[in-house]
Amino acid sequence: MRTSWRLRDYVFAAFMTIGMVIAVIIVGPFAPPGFQLLAWAPLGGIFLTLGMARLQRRGSVALMILPLALLLGLISPIISLYLAATVLVTELVMFFVGNYRRKINRLLGNVLFFSSANLGGLLLAAFLIKTSRADPFVKIVTQHWLLLLLTILAGVAGAVGWWLGELGIQQLQKAGKMDVEL
Repeated sequence: MRTSWRLRDYVFAAFMTIGMVIAVIIVGPFAPPGFQLLAWAPLGGIFLTLGMARLQRRGSVALMILPLALLLGLISPIISLYLAATVLVTELVMFFVGNYRRKINRLLGNVLFFSSANLGGLLLAAFLIKTSRADPFVKIVTQHWLLLLLTILAGVAGAVGWWLGELGIQQLQKAGKMDVEL
């Protein structure tokens, strides 16, 4: 088993990151504030799953997301910290669970990533905005049942992205373009 990343791993991770960014650009304008991640997760989850399956090792999510976080730091350091925290939660759990070779681990990675991204994003938005109790982000955070529901829905949306990604992996395997354990 390899212990270091190869150039082709970095290139593949970059393409998966680009796919996630394009999915955000396409879906983002059509979703209301606070629900963009829920709308994006099924598409973003496809690219995240493909990246996990191809890279297979711990740190795969970090390899795909942290370069994006660094680039977005030029726009806002808060966005970088938010993405880094999301990756940290995902990779810390996966450190103890194992790598991304198995389907179940890729599912867990997707659910963790999108759930923690949703929860962290809503809490951060409410904390940063805190203009009034009428603000939608503050309403969500103060209604714990709604915050929990949206976090669960983000995990479900991530699971849908995982499922679509696994379907893509099967097709790539049939075409002989990806060697992954199913």
